[in-house]
Amino acid sequence: MISSTLALRLKQLEGNISQVLQLLNEYEKELLDEDDPGRKSKYRRRIESLKQQKEKYEEEFSDLQVQLESEYPDRAQSLSSQLQIIDDKIDLLLESQEHLFQALMVHFSPKEQGFLSPLAQKLDQIELIKAKAFIEAIDEDLIPEKNVCLMLEEARQMIKASQEKELDLPEENVIIAEIINSPEIDVKHALKVSIPIIPFILAYEGELGLGTGVNLKEAWKGLKSKFTRDN
Repeated sequence: MISSTLALRLKQLEGNISQVLQLLNEYEKELLDEDDPGRKSKYRRRIESLKQQKEKYEEEFSDLQVQLESEYPDRAQSLSSQLQIIDDKIDLLLESQEHLFQALMVHFSPKEQGFLSPLAQKLDQIELIKAKAFIEAIDEDLIPEKNVCLMLEEARQMIKASQEKELDLPEENVIIAEIINSPEIDVKHALKVSIPIIPFILAYEGELGLGTGVNLKEAWKGLKSKFTRDN
């Protein structure tokens, strides 16, 4: 292929893939923030449409890959990475609730699964996505250790306050409180154990008078999937 023609096709492909990624980021944010089931379905349909576009551009990239890697190796690698990010995002946002539940549970021991499973089964799909992403961010050290410690302390305070006010939380909160307050438990793992109860506590944020501080509330509500961190 003539170099100028290849360069033009590469530029067009870069623009198309970039646009898909930009739209996917927008739809992802809307989907994570949306509570209305009808609007959630609308964004999932849009994501399905982007998946079809991505497959078309992926096929075009595959046709040009050998030449691109020869003449434009860095840009070819960038396109490959972007396509993988898009794949990961789409898989995460469209996978079934049961699959998300199972993916969340693998982060815990069988004993922990025994009391966390009933909690996680009450979470909706978006809450499962957030919980899974939060836990993976902790595992991959994307959250500084200082912030992990601060968030854990806030989780302890939130659970304690909810118990003192006798709020109607799932009974598993008692077990979680005992575990995360144990001096022997690893700080990172303690925070992970507390994550499935967070949505239930935040439902009472007005009664608890949650302040700013570490702001586990904002960390949860503003959470995006780990795949958006570089975009």
